[in-house]
Amino acid sequence: MPRPPSTSSPDPPPAEYPLPFLTDPTATTPAPTTTLPYRLNLHPISRLTIANIFAFAAVFIPTTIRTAHISSLIYRAENAHRLPETKGDWYHYHRAKNHYAASRGLAEGFRKAGGVCGYVSLFLVVEGGVDAWKGGVDFVGTVVAGGVTGGVFSVLRKLPLPTKALVVKKGLWYGFVYGVAQDVMLAMRGERVFWIDPFVRRGREIAMRGKEARSGAVGATGSAGAGDSADR
Repeated sequence: MPRPPSTSSPDPPPAEYPLPFLTDPTATTPAPTTTLPYRLNLHPISRLTIANIFAFAAVFIPTTIRTAHISSLIYRAENAHRLPETKGDWYHYHRAKNHYAASRGLAEGFRKAGGVCGYVSLFLVVEGGVDAWKGGVDFVGTVVAGGVTGGVFSVLRKLPLPTKALVVKKGLWYGFVYGVAQDVMLAMRGERVFWIDPFVRRGREIAMRGKEARSGAVGATGSAGAGDSADR
């Protein structure tokens, strides 16, 4: 008698089973995605946010303090010919002076800090764009970002041509130094960097040769000792 077909349901697919295959038999397995290593071990969005926060604070605080102090002196100089005489007038005088200094200081601080944050964002965006276009992370993207940022700064500031060339040159140089430092950090984390790999391979070869030489010397010494014992 033939065995009746089993009515039990098949085993459920594993948790990692691709769900599109359950409904679309013609679907193909997606190709594995490769991601670039993070610079400074930070996600690009996190790096952009942290860099802008530090840049804003580093420019806003000293600029606001200095501008407020200078504005206070300017207010005193402009009103030196009409100093108050009563206690109430002195109160209004200092209140107006503090308001003038604070408003000028905050306005200048926000203006300069916002400009610096714009340049920092431009630098990081260009750096990440070059890395994505090249398909690798190295100092080339940082050098390009430094040159582009220096060029944009020169154009916006309407600097003369010799000064523009000097600013772009400094941007390229600072980008090179910063990029090399980032490459060294990537290599220390175990990432592959095209210009550091030859040095790493050479160092490993030298270390292996030294290890083999030491092993051979130890083996030869042991064999000689065993031969002397047999002769005795």
